[in-house]
Amino acid sequence: RTDANALKGLKAIKVVCDVNVGDPKLLLRRMELIDETYTQLIDAGIQPTVFVACRGPATKYVTRGTGYVSPEHQAIKKEIQGWIEQFQKNGFSLEQCAIAARGQKVSYDDILPQITVVQNGYISIVAYQYRWYALLPMD
Repeated sequence: RTDANALKGLKAIKVVCDVNVGDPKLLLRRMELIDETYTQLIDAGIQPTVFVACRGPATKYVTRGTGYVSPEHQAIKKEIQGWIEQFQKNGFSLEQCAIAARGQKVSYDDILPQITVVQNGYISIVAYQYRWYALLPMD
């Protein structure tokens, strides 16, 4: 299988991933799919620039410590945090919407240090699209 037709003539791709799902297993799968997509682009000789926008219920899974999620979801939270670390190593830009944090009752200080808290995640998503980032909705 190949994506050669879609990628023909491209040397680089810019994508913004709208990560907002709150189901922990589904959120973990979304992280895996972001990584798989990134890896496949690299393998195809395409240089991806990736921006990940965290908002909604996903907010609780990008926090420090064991708070905000139930004990039975701690292992998945840790895996999700591992993906955040990997994404930072890959050079991804990572942002957390302050509106979503407030809505989820998450302190800005509890957001993982790899993630920048922005005033409004919608503004970031729109601004990145205006700069020719393709939107990759994640639910």
